[in-house]
Amino acid sequence: MTLPIVAALALAGCSGTGGDKAESTPSASQESSASAASTETESASAEASTEATGSDPDTSNDVKDLPEYIKPYPDSEVLSASIVKAHNDKDKKLPEQVSLVVRAKADAKDIFAFYEKELGKADFEPLGEEMKTKSARVVNFKHKDNDSVLVVTVAEDSEDKANSIVTVGGNIGS
Repeated sequence: MTLPIVAALALAGCSGTGGDKAESTPSASQESSASAASTETESASAEASTEATGSDPDTSNDVKDLPEYIKPYPDSEVLSASIVKAHNDKDKKLPEQVSLVVRAKADAKDIFAFYEKELGKADFEPLGEEMKTKSARVVNFKHKDNDSVLVVTVAEDSEDKANSIVTVGGNIGS
């Protein structure tokens, strides 16, 4: 809402005061409007940062809180994990969002076989064929009985080509 005001003030400041010369210094109201816009941006950024760090009670960054079938690849290093309840108290049927990122020293073929087996135990099945891009290989999984979808992505670790970065994430029924 303040953005149109700031834009209007900026335009007003650019139209000079007599002659063809534009004012070179901003007015006090322009400076305070720009400062207010900056403060709003900073507080919105801080709010988003707080949400990302898991201080929300419906958010967890602990691997132990992920469903049993979303587990780290054996002997891998967990880089991040999160589960966010995407529902409110009134509607428990909305999905949860899950994410697990690990660094593993393994081939994509072995990683996909592991997750196909583990996710299969929870009634997930591959949805389509493996897709390859320049930087990653991807397999989608869909639950047999509901709309839960998980995506397993394997990419080369840019820091160490011998490792793979594995991401398992998606929406699951709660």
